Amino acid sequence: MWRQFYNMCRTGAHGLYISMFGEYIEGTQIAKTAETASQVPVGSGFWALDEDGTPCSSNYYPSLTRDGGQMFRGRRPLTATRPTSLW
Repeated sequence: MWRQFYNMCRTGAHGLYISMFGEYIEGTQIAKTAETASQVPVGSGFWALDEDGTPCSSNYYPSLTRDGGQMFRGRRPLTATRPTSLW
Protein backbone atom coordinates (compact mmCIF):
# COMPACT_ATOMS: atom_id res chain seq x y z
CA MET A 1 0.00 0.00 0.00
CA TRP A 2 2.85 2.38 0.78
CA ARG A 3 4.38 1.71 -2.63
CA GLN A 4 1.09 2.80 -4.21
CA PHE A 5 1.13 6.07 -2.23
CA TYR A 6 4.76 6.63 -3.23
CA ASN A 7 4.13 5.94 -6.92
CA MET A 8 1.12 8.27 -7.01
CA CYS A 9 3.16 11.08 -5.44
CA ARG A 10 6.23 10.43 -7.57
CA THR A 11 4.28 10.56 -10.83
CA GLY A 12 2.60 13.84 -9.88
CA ALA A 13 -0.98 12.61 -9.51
CA HIS A 14 -3.42 15.36 -8.58
CA GLY A 15 -5.62 13.13 -6.45
CA LEU A 16 -6.09 9.64 -5.11
CA TYR A 17 -9.10 7.76 -3.84
CA ILE A 18 -9.21 5.10 -1.16
CA SER A 19 -12.39 3.15 -1.72
CA MET A 20 -12.04 0.18 0.62
CA PHE A 21 -13.23 1.55 3.95
CA GLY A 22 -15.52 -1.22 5.13
CA GLU A 23 -14.66 -4.34 3.16
CA TYR A 24 -14.38 -6.62 6.19
CA ILE A 25 -15.27 -9.88 4.49
CA GLU A 26 -12.58 -9.34 1.85
CA GLY A 27 -9.95 -8.29 4.40
CA THR A 28 -9.28 -5.02 2.56
CA GLN A 29 -10.81 -2.67 5.13
CA ILE A 30 -9.15 0.54 6.24
CA ALA A 31 -10.26 0.38 9.86
CA LYS A 32 -9.05 -0.93 13.19
CA THR A 33 -8.79 -4.70 12.92
CA ALA A 34 -8.09 -7.69 15.15
CA GLU A 35 -4.35 -8.09 15.67
CA THR A 36 -4.41 -11.89 16.15
CA ALA A 37 -6.72 -14.77 15.27
CA SER A 38 -7.55 -15.13 18.98
CA GLN A 39 -9.37 -11.78 18.77
CA VAL A 40 -11.60 -12.87 15.87
CA PRO A 41 -14.98 -14.49 16.67
CA VAL A 42 -14.95 -18.18 15.77
CA GLY A 43 -16.79 -18.88 12.53
CA SER A 44 -17.03 -15.19 11.56
CA GLY A 45 -14.97 -15.56 8.40
CA PHE A 46 -12.92 -12.49 9.37
CA TRP A 47 -9.15 -12.50 9.19
CA ALA A 48 -6.70 -11.00 11.67
CA LEU A 49 -3.77 -8.77 10.77
CA ASP A 50 -1.17 -11.43 11.57
CA GLU A 51 -2.51 -13.93 9.01
CA ASP A 52 0.52 -13.31 6.78
CA GLY A 53 2.94 -13.88 9.67
CA THR A 54 3.67 -10.18 10.25
CA PRO A 55 2.20 -8.93 13.52
CA CYS A 56 1.08 -5.30 13.66
CA SER A 57 -1.19 -3.06 15.69
CA SER A 58 -4.94 -2.96 15.17
CA ASN A 59 -4.55 0.65 14.00
CA TYR A 60 -1.88 -0.08 11.37
CA TYR A 61 -3.89 0.50 8.18
CA PRO A 62 -5.59 3.71 9.35
CA SER A 63 -2.11 4.97 10.35
CA LEU A 64 -0.62 3.94 7.01
CA THR A 65 -3.46 5.75 5.22
CA ARG A 66 -2.86 8.88 7.33
CA ASP A 67 0.88 8.84 6.59
CA GLY A 68 0.27 8.31 2.86
CA GLY A 69 -2.18 11.20 2.80
CA GLN A 70 0.36 13.44 4.52
CA MET A 71 3.01 12.53 1.94
CA PHE A 72 0.55 13.14 -0.88
CA ARG A 73 -0.24 16.62 0.50
CA GLY A 74 3.47 17.45 0.93
CA ARG A 75 3.38 17.34 4.74
CA ARG A 76 5.73 14.36 4.81
CA PRO A 77 8.80 13.89 2.57
CA LEU A 78 8.51 11.69 -0.51
CA THR A 79 10.02 8.34 0.43
CA ALA A 80 9.82 4.82 -0.93
CA THR A 81 10.47 3.51 2.59
CA ARG A 82 7.30 3.09 4.61
CA PRO A 83 7.56 5.31 7.71
CA THR A 84 4.54 3.83 9.47
CA SER A 85 5.45 1.72 12.48
CA LEU A 86 3.93 -1.75 12.73
CA TRP A 87 3.27 -0.91 16.39
